[in-house]
This record gives sequence, structure tokens and C-alpha cells, in this order.
Amino acid sequence: MHASLPADEELFLWTAEDGFGFYEIGEVVAEEMDARAVSFDPKSLRVRTHDVTDFITNPVKRIYRVTLDSGREVHVTKDHNIFTLDEWGEVTRVASEDAIGEHVMVPGTLPGPRGEETEIDLVDLFAEDDEEVVVYAADGLGSVDWNDVADGSQRHYESRDSAPLSAVTSTAIPNDAEIAFKQSDTRIPRYLDVTSELGWVLGFYVAEGYARRNQLIFTNTNEQYLDRVADWFNQYDTSLSWSETPHGVSQLTVCSTLWSKVFRALAGEGSTKNVPERAWNWSDTVLESFLGGLLDGDGHRREERATLYTANEELANRATYLGSRLGYATSTYYRERDNEANSDEWSVDFYDSSSYKRGQYVPNPSKLLKSLREDAGLTMAEVAEDIGRSSKSSVSNVENEEYETVKRETLRAFRDCYAEHGVDVSRLDDILTEHVRFDRVESVEKTDRVETTYDLEVQPNGRKIENFLGGFGGIFLSNTAGFIDPGYEGQVTLELSNLGSAPVALTPGMRISQLVFTELATPASRPYGEERGSKYQGQRGPQASRIQGDQEFGGDQ
Repeated sequence: MHASLPADEELFLWTAEDGFGFYEIGEVVAEEMDARAVSFDPKSLRVRTHDVTDFITNPVKRIYRVTLDSGREVHVTKDHNIFTLDEWGEVTRVASEDAIGEHVMVPGTLPGPRGEETEIDLVDLFAEDDEEVVVYAADGLGSVDWNDVADGSQRHYESRDSAPLSAVTSTAIPNDAEIAFKQSDTRIPRYLDVTSELGWVLGFYVAEGYARRNQLIFTNTNEQYLDRVADWFNQYDTSLSWSETPHGVSQLTVCSTLWSKVFRALAGEGSTKNVPERAWNWSDTVLESFLGGLLDGDGHRREERATLYTANEELANRATYLGSRLGYATSTYYRERDNEANSDEWSVDFYDSSSYKRGQYVPNPSKLLKSLREDAGLTMAEVAEDIGRSSKSSVSNVENEEYETVKRETLRAFRDCYAEHGVDVSRLDDILTEHVRFDRVESVEKTDRVETTYDLEVQPNGRKIENFLGGFGGIFLSNTAGFIDPGYEGQVTLELSNLGSAPVALTPGMRISQLVFTELATPASRPYGEERGSKYQGQRGPQASRIQGDQEFGGDQ
């Protein structure tokens, strides 16, 4: 079945240049981006990154909206596959059109960065052609292009050991340089340390601050929060002013065009303020502080959960991913507020995983549990007594699939019982790691969209990873195997794999596959064949993988 997404559906990927970030799948396929997908391993259920190995453009299809109980959402074709567990606790797929009521895989955690960003280079943050920013360096700036600078201005800059950023090559700027805004004496170091306090102030800005060209303004009824903001800016000798609004709310103004530019470049402004793109490459400690700033500015903390409120749908999306990164179970809700503007509001709940009711359920691995009990040589009554249940019916109901799901704590009790009797419980350990969680499909709705669809292949070194993370809030999505490339000539090897535990009988004449032809509107720009060093061109009969011919395995392909 084809697992296809519309061009504007976002994926969470890692690239060597930018680290983790969000990309529209249409852009990823068009540019054939060298990227790694965030995926779970079907064998261990651990979430890591894996190479994207192919880029696929599919025919025009109707788009459907799949919504989960937690508010996660993705737009896909109706025959798109998402993941659950079968009765043996093994990964299986279900088409979205049949998925209502199924508990499907979402991330319980996200991988951390490959090399954390510990400082922000303001030279890189600002474009090199930015004429408003000035660089100061007492020991000189190397080669400066003064062609577009008036003679009088050049003398002024040189007398102050400075130059416009647009006139200096970034590689020539010394590390101890300082950055300032044109016609301003306020300077800050070229490198800004990524600390927990910076994370908190940025989070508070996204939730409760706003930017003008020459100011950052923070308002709150709790002056302690504003004092914390002021303390951070004071370390850079920044000009600050305090006032009170007509409604008695305290207001802190950061009087700096440069700081306004920095914060807008990092986290946006107005209704577009969001988790900084580069924040996914910061440490969990900094991100925890960023989330704390969000919640202190526009949230509410209860004993069992914390909630962020926002009118920005994209912030709700990123905050849900942020919760997964930090190991929280999350739920996102939308409502139209009952006010004059009928404005939108999203609420994002963050739970400790042990207190989140929905996140405590997994698809019932009934046959696996029965098999483990038999391997342990135990009766249902003996297991019930061991795990503290009053009768064997509690075990019988699980093994006979009276329940579609089972609580994690119940599954752990079974696991401990069977482990004590020397049984291999490694599969239960995989399920209980919480690298993945399970979320019930609430609805699958037909939309008015009919358009070209796209897909990725994630099969590094032939491994059956075959999934990637995308959609609002994050859902694991199945990928399609690569197509037969335009220009290919030869016989096709049909590969079948039985992922279940029971044999499947194939009989002569049984329909086991389909061949679909798609007509090209124009000749292929890179046809399969000798010029590409294609390994399978002209093959006859069934062929084994020739991946050993690729360069990374010592070949010349």
C-alpha cells in the first residue's frame, strides 16, 4: 500500500548542515535532501535517526485527515499505513481508512542532537549582507570591502576599529569581536552562550513578550518573572525601563534595537513567535528551561500536569514535539474562544508519563503473554496470584483478547512474573521502554484536497526501518518501497516477507501483488541505466541484493 502525503505535510528530519528541523515533504523529495529521518526500529522500538534512502513522487490522490485522541494530526491518502502492535507484540501496519479505534505509534521521546549547540554566532545569525549591523574588533577585521561605503563613513568606521557586517567576510571576523547596531553604542559579544537562563528568557518572550524595531517589551503580573528577565539583560549592560499599564500590569522594556533583532531572528515576532529552529540542537536542560519560560508566561501548572495556552497553531505543534523530546506525554486541544473576535486557542498539556492515562495503554499482546505463561509452566490462577489479582479471569481476559489494550503497569507485572521464572521477556522490555507510546485514532475524515502526493524510503543498508516522523504533533508514518525507475529494462524480482509468527499458504493462481503503471508527462531527467551506474539494469531471473556494489561497501556504484 502506498503511504503518501501532500506536499505541505511537515516531517521532522536531521541534516548535517542544520541538525534537527522541520521540512515539507514536497521540498524534501524535490531537492532529494541528504537527511536522516526520525524513526523507530521495528525490532527494538527504540527511536533514533536513520538515512533516507529514496524519494518518491506518487500520482494525484484524495487527501484524508487522520486525528488521534491526543490532538495529533496528519494528512495522508486513505491507504496510507500507520503502526500498531499485533497479538504477538510485533509491529504491524493498518491502513488509515481502517484505523479508527486503533492504538497507533507516536514518539515517547525524540533523539537528542549530534553535538549540542552551546553558543550562537551572531555573525551567522544575521545575514552577511545586513547593512544595519556593525562589527567591532580591536585587533582588526582582516580584509574589508569598502566599495559600497562612503569615504567619510569608512574613516568613521576605521577610527573605531569597526566595519559594516555586509563589508566583512565572516571567516575574517575574530572570535572576540563585538556586534552592535548601526548608530548605537550598545555592543554585545559575537558569541552568545546557550544557557538555561537564555532558554527561559526566550521561552518567556515567545509566551509573554513582543518586539518593536528598537525595543523588546515584557509584561506580566508577576514582577519576579520580569526581574529574572532584567537580570539576564543586565549582564550585557542593556538599557532597561519599567512602567505600569493602565490595568496595573508591570511592564519591562528592553531599549535595544540590537537585542530586538536578535530575539526576532531566533524566535520570530508577533503571531509567528515560536520555538527557535535551532533549539532542537540545544541540550535537554536548556529546552526544559525554555518550556518553563513558555509556561511561566502563558501557561498554568497543576499537580498532575502543566498546560500552555496559545493562539498560534504552529507553536502548539512545536510545543507538542518539544514535550516528546523532553519525555512528557502530551495532549493538544483546539477551541474557538467565545469572544468578539472568535479567536483560536490551542491548549497543550504536558504530563509526566506515569500520570498520563492515555499514554499508559498499549495494544494487547495477548498471544505473546499466553506463550510466555506456558513457557514459565504457570496456570492462569498462579499468575493472577503472583501479580496481585483476585482471580484467574483477569489473566484470561487479557489472553483471550477481551481487552484491546492493556495498561503498562499490568504489562510490567506480567513481565516481572515471567522473568522470575526464567522466561525470555525481552520483547516486553522493548514495549515497556516508552521510546514509543500508543495513541488512539479518533477520526479519519475525507477532505476536499486532491493532489500529487509524496513519500520517502527509509531502508538504510536494506534494514526494514520503513518509517519516519511527521504531521502535527508527531506520528510515525509508514514509507513505501521505491518504484521501478523510468528507464529500467529487465525482469523484476518480487520479494515477499511474512512478518507474522504463523505460516501463510500460497497456492497457484493466488493474487499476491499488483503492478501499477504511471505514465510520465515528459521523459525522465535521470533515467535508470548505464549512465547512472544502475546495478540491476537488464537483469534476468530473481536476483539477490547487489548493495555490496555501492561505494560505501567497497564497490564503485
